[in-house]
This record gives sequence, structure tokens and C-alpha cells, in this order.
Amino acid sequence: MDFKSAQPLRGRIFRALALMLFGILLINLVGLMVGRHDFYREKALKNRQVRFRVPAPRGRITDRDGIPLADNQFLSDITIASSCLAGDRPDSTLQRLMTWFDLPVEQTMERLLAERRKGRGRVTLVRAAAMSQLVAVEERRPSLPGVRIQSRLRRRYLHGALFAHVVGYTGEVDQEDLDTADPELDYRVGDSIGKQGVETAFEVRLRGHSGIKLEEINASGRIVGREPVEIRRVLPGRDVALTLSLPLQQAMDSLMAGRRGCGVALAIPSGEVLAAVSLPTFDANLMTTTIGPEQWRALIEDPAKPFFNRIIQATYPPGSLYKAVTSLAGLAKGVVDTNSILDPCPGGFQFGNRWFKCWKVGGHGFLDHAGCLENSCDVFYYQLGLRLEIDELAAAARSFGLGSTVSGIYPEEMPGIIPTAEWYDRRFGKRKWTRGVLLNNSIGQGEILVTPLQMALLAARLAVSGKVPTPTFVRGQTPAGGEIDLPFSAAHMSWIRMALQQVVDTGTGRAARRAGVTVAGKTGTSQNPHGDDHAWFMCYAPAEAPEVAVAVILENAGHGGAMAAPVAGEWLHAYFALHSAYQSPIEVTP
Repeated sequence: MDFKSAQPLRGRIFRALALMLFGILLINLVGLMVGRHDFYREKALKNRQVRFRVPAPRGRITDRDGIPLADNQFLSDITIASSCLAGDRPDSTLQRLMTWFDLPVEQTMERLLAERRKGRGRVTLVRAAAMSQLVAVEERRPSLPGVRIQSRLRRRYLHGALFAHVVGYTGEVDQEDLDTADPELDYRVGDSIGKQGVETAFEVRLRGHSGIKLEEINASGRIVGREPVEIRRVLPGRDVALTLSLPLQQAMDSLMAGRRGCGVALAIPSGEVLAAVSLPTFDANLMTTTIGPEQWRALIEDPAKPFFNRIIQATYPPGSLYKAVTSLAGLAKGVVDTNSILDPCPGGFQFGNRWFKCWKVGGHGFLDHAGCLENSCDVFYYQLGLRLEIDELAAAARSFGLGSTVSGIYPEEMPGIIPTAEWYDRRFGKRKWTRGVLLNNSIGQGEILVTPLQMALLAARLAVSGKVPTPTFVRGQTPAGGEIDLPFSAAHMSWIRMALQQVVDTGTGRAARRAGVTVAGKTGTSQNPHGDDHAWFMCYAPAEAPEVAVAVILENAGHGGAMAAPVAGEWLHAYFALHSAYQSPIEVTP
């Protein structure tokens, strides 16, 4: 074949190859434009649109009348991309920002690197930035790649320390929270979560559900273009209303100010908590901010234990408050009656080689059963205790709810101790303890331990023969236990109420008397092996138609009649002065 005849063949081959390449390009182009249209469209959008998670506002916490106790405060943070910490050193953008804001370089870098180690794509340079700092960033946005202003909500407690132990506080989600939380709640590092109290118990109701929106951004990360597109709507958290009353809480706090202890008031017959104060306390707002290690150490090492919730965590011997239980146990078993007079009180009682003292050194002499409760004679109750079995006394106490948790919402609540024969066998060994334990138990000492919340419930159930459920702290909360059927006759319950009224009218609780209202109650002085005695008082009012029960304990304060009874009496004065009858009173049939 000569050269001239080969030319047309080569031309045809080249044209065929060109057509084939064009066909391949055309097919691929059609595939890209049609077959993979959605894929590349989504990819293009991602190049210029960013998904932002919008946290849900946390529900408010209010008192029983709708007064806000906890809400949210909007703050703005200045954040930077983790890439600004390339090589564990600040890039030029971060260096400029630290210079403008006069931030200490070493400490700031240490904090930012710690945040980055938690796996965060963005780290917070300035939390709760001032307006001048926000303006400085906005004005220089084009020259600050990766810098963003992010808004957030911070929990705010409007009354600081007043409700700290009841409401609790929120804190930042940690890894343990992420590991244990329900995945549907969609927690992320940096979110807030309830850490204590009602904030924890009602987390699901308060939290809400975060939303998602699309923002259009330019190459420097600045938001531009159209309005954001909402992909998932934000569902704000729902409010939670406490059963507590702000003015009644303030009254209890004011009356106990400067003293260590606890005061609890319950509505009768609902069992709703109207006031619950544990002192000393702490400002819950401190827990929503970053506090220094020295300040934190001072709080947790404070010997007064401000974080200790004495309402439900502290356990004390009930002292003479328990004598009402001992009397009912003796009446139920028939070992005494309402008119019994036992051996006179000479100021103590001999049992074996021990002399058990009465609080009154000179003794009470001859008193009947009601007189011994009215004047809190220990010797009468030593004798009564020895006529009972330890399990009989324990059963009477447990019938009121003592020895078990009663709040229903606080996992840290202590049940206390109501010892039985089995309990003593476990502790000391079978038959290695004597009936002598009954002398201490009969006057609320020895191994018996109760919480202030339990003592308020005891007073309420004494007032209306058990027709009170376990206490509730939140409106609509299901009580942990309902009304109870006490194993005591109506006649004996009527007698114990009469005797408790005598305690306040003419006995050891006279300091709780208030004009215009009849009060029934019991004083107690709880022996404390670690210092001065604790002062107890429990009561209910009005005695003839109870609507509120109160328990007060003042640590290391001495005699209950002198120290705790006046606090309860003054609080009752505030309660009735405020016309705060939150329950229709229940009539008590004599």
C-alpha cells in the first residue's frame, strides 16, 4: 500500500477514535447530570451549606404559684476551629485574638488544647463574651477565617442558694452521661444536663429536643445568602412546677439563717412539700459557670458540707419525737393503756449495772401516760420499752414509713435505720445483744436513724391517722407510696393527738404556741456522739383540722423545746399570716 492510499485510512481511524472519546465523555456527562444528579447536588450544597444544631431552651422551674425559680440566660461565645491550634501552637488568627482580648497565652492554650482533646471540632476562646469583644469580631470577620460567634443558653437560678438542694443544678454533659443516656435524647459534648435534684429527676421533661438548620456560608466560614433552612424544628423543654412556695421557703430560710440544720413543711392531706430548707447551702449558679480549683476545693472541703442535702441525706436519732411511736406500740400491744402510771421517775432508771438518766435531773415523779409524753419523761419510756419486743417497736415505726425512702425522686435519699432483731443479729451476732437496746430505742436513741423529711411525714400521718401519701416535691408527681392504714385503733390515735396538743399547750413545746391557732407537736433532744446535742421539733396545725405539718432540726443547738420549737412556731405564724392554706383541711373525728 502506498502512502497516498494509507492517508484516508488513518483519517478514518482518527475520526473513529475522536467520536469514540466524545461518546464516552457524553455518556459520562449524561451519567453525572442525570444518574448521579442528587449525589453531586447534595455534595455541592455541603460545600456551601452547613448544618447547625440548635439547642432547645430548657424548661423553667417555678414554685407552686408559677413564680420562676430557674430559667435560661442567652449568652454568646467566641469560638474557633480546632485547626487554629495546628501543631499545638496558635496560628496567626488565634494569636491576633489573644492579643486583642488580652488573654494569657499559656493558660488559654492549655484550656483550648484540653477542649480539643475531647474531640471537639470547635473550641471556645471566650465564654459569655462582652459586647465590645463581639463587635470586634464582627467588624473583622473577613480576616478571621474559622472564627464564629455562637449563641447558647445558660441555666440561671433566680434565688441562688434558696432552693439549691431541692432544685439541684445543671452541668456540662460528660462521657459517663453520654454512655448512660437514652440515645433518643441526642446529647452531645458541651450540652447541659441535670446533675442534681429536680433538674435530674425531671430531665426528660425539662430538656426538650434540639433542632437542625442549614446555613449558607462562604469560603471563610461566614454566614451569607438566604435565610437559614429549618430541617428539624426546635421543641423547647416543658416547665416543671414545684409544690414548694417561694414566700414559705423564704420564711423558713430566714428563721433558720446562720444555723446548721433543716426545716421541712408538708401540706395535709396531700403530702405536698411546701418548704424544705437545708443549711448551709450553696449558690446553684456557681455550678453553671467555670469556677477556679481553689474555689471548688473550698466548697467541697468545707466542714459544714454545703452540698449535703440534709432534707433527705442526713440521718439523725429522732430523740423524744419517737416517743409518740413507742406510746402507740405499747397501746397496740396492751402493755400499757392511756391512763397507765408506771414507777415514778427519780431522775433515772437502773438496768443491770447501768444508770439510764432522764433529761430532768430531779425527776418527774408520778405522771400518767399523757403526762409523761407531755413532759417527755425518759424513765416512763424506759419501762414501756422493756415491755415490748424489738420487732414490735420496729413494726410500729415502719407503719409510718420510717426506715424507707419516701421522696420518690432523689436517688441519693437515705432510708434511715429502724433496727429489728434480725438487724441486731447481723450487726452483733446472733444472741450477742441484750434487751437493753430497747431502753435506748424507746426514747429514739441507740441505732435508730431518721431523716427530717421522714419526721415531717410522721407528724402529718399522726395528724390524720395515716391519710397522707409520701411527700411530693413537684406538682403532678406520683407519690412513692399512698395513704396507709395504721395498725392502731381510732381511740388510740385520738388519744395520741390529744397528748401531742398538751405538749404544746402546757408541756415541753410551749415555745411553739401561737395565738389564734392550736398546735400539736413533740420536742426532742437528740444525743450526738460528735458534739453538742441536736434540737428537734415536729408539729401540725391546726390541731382540730390539720392542714400543715412541720419538722425542724438544728444541729448542735441543744434542747428541742428551747431552740427548734420557736422556729416551727414562727413559721406557722408566717404560714397562716400569708393565708397559705394550700389544702382543704381534713376533719379528724375524735
